Order: sequence, then structure tokens, then C-alpha cells
Amino acid sequence: MRCFLSCLAAVLCCFVLGAETIDWSEAPEVQAGVRLVKRETDQPRLQKINLMRIDLRTGGFEFTGSARDPDWGKPMPDWDKAVIRTRRIRTRDFLLNARKPAEEGGQGLNMIVAANSAPWWPWTKPYTHKYAHPAGLGILNGEVVCDTRPHKAVFVVYEDGRADIVSSVPESDYRSIRVAASGFAIILRDGEILEGGSYEKEPMPRIAYGLSEDRRYLYIVTVDGRQKGWSLGATGKETAALLKEAGAADAINMDGGGSATLCYWDEKTKTPVTVNRQTESGYQRPVGSNIGIYLK
Repeated sequence: MRCFLSCLAAVLCCFVLGAETIDWSEAPEVQAGVRLVKRETDQPRLQKINLMRIDLRTGGFEFTGSARDPDWGKPMPDWDKAVIRTRRIRTRDFLLNARKPAEEGGQGLNMIVAANSAPWWPWTKPYTHKYAHPAGLGILNGEVVCDTRPHKAVFVVYEDGRADIVSSVPESDYRSIRVAASGFAIILRDGEILEGGSYEKEPMPRIAYGLSEDRRYLYIVTVDGRQKGWSLGATGKETAALLKEAGAADAINMDGGGSATLCYWDEKTKTPVTVNRQTESGYQRPVGSNIGIYLK
């Protein structure tokens, strides 16, 4: 623990001094190939920031995501404007269910990282709908979970392990995709910070994914928000700048607000650790779309 805190302090120092890039060699490793840094700042406003870097060349990493619900395609029983695509679940429970043995109803996967991904609907009072319809394109192991056009921003992992951030995916590629999840907007392209859309304008809780130019590293950033005295969120541009500083060349803004969740599996405690804080009470929202990384 003392070593972990020393490493964390060194990384935070780099942030405070305004370094253009993070020295990831000083960042604590929470899993083999997975490093995590935490940042606290009051500029441009109070922010609690978490940055994770995942080395995709680490042997044995595989991606998975939210699958079709068994009632896929049926009308939603509590919202007649959509059909069922997925079932809402907290990101930490998505990780736990993946790790559960198959004989206990799980997948038997050694999942080590999980994050919420695509925005989804319905999002109307009382906000307790059981099912979800993720926005944009969602694919798992070549099977389409959802496909709402036009695509605007998609995080995609192909069967050969290549990860990318694209504006659209041709149908001819669907069968070669392991995981696809859509976001609100591409906020960083070839190192250039982009405007995004209306969702990117105001400070709010954020989660976004970034990829290094050579696609070796996946970066996931969260910024807590809407919590006075704790953290007030970030704009899309600020989120893109954080990912650029971390080493990303391209980035996609995913479903933020109270949905933003990033977890990893702690081998010592045998429990999932949620690195960000959605609410002061600790409540974690069931979401309509998640991605996960597991070891084969």
C-alpha cells in the first residue's frame, strides 16, 4: 500500500505541474497491463479525475459487452415506444456476473475491467425501466444488438483484436466485429480536439475512451460531476484534453452523467473497485450498455 501511494503521489505531481504527458511508468498497476492514475484539481473548476491505461498488447486480453436480452425484439412492458434490446445492469454487477461460474448462471470469465458505454433509452420518469435500447450501433460477437442510424461515433473491437474509433461501420464488417458500442461524439481525432455536439458543451460527469495512434493503448477517463464540494464535472473539450494528455490520438465521448462508471477487479480483496463516484450516497445506476475486458 505504501508503494502504491508513493507511485500515485508521483503521478499526481506530474499533473499538478502541468506536464503535457503522463509518465505512465510511475502509475500504479491495478492489473497486469492496466495502470490507473487519479487527479484532483480546482482548475478550471473542482474536478476528481480518474485515468486508466490498458495495454492491449498484454497477452490474453479479450473484449466483451452487453448482449441481447433473452426477450430481445419484444415490446418493452413499461414503455411502448421501443422494443427490448438489453437489460439494464450496474457496471459492477456486469463485471461480477461475467466472473460468476457458468454453472451458477454466469459466464465464467476472468473479467478485470468494466465500463459503461453507449447512451440508451428510455430515460423518462420514474427512470426505473427494466430494459434498454442502446443508441447507435451495438454488436457482440458479430451479432447486432442494436443498429440505429445514422452512426455518429463508434468504439469497435474486431475479431483479430484491433480496436478503433470510427464515425460509422459498414454492414459488411458486422460479422468481423467482437464488440461495438456507440458514443455521443468523437471528441479527439488525430490529436486535434473537436467541438462535439450539444452534449459536450456543459460541465457534467463524464466517461470517454481514447486510443493511442498505434492502437496499442486504450485509455478510459472519468470525471465526477454535479457534486458540490467534491467535483463539478468537465466539458467535452476538457475531457478530450485529458485523454490527449494521457497519450490518446483519438477519443469518443460515451454516456456520462449518472451512468458514468469505471470498475476493475481487485485480486487482493476479490471485489470490484469502482474508481469514480457517481453520487455522494454511493448509488450506482443500472445502465443499458457496458463493455468489459477479460483474460483468456
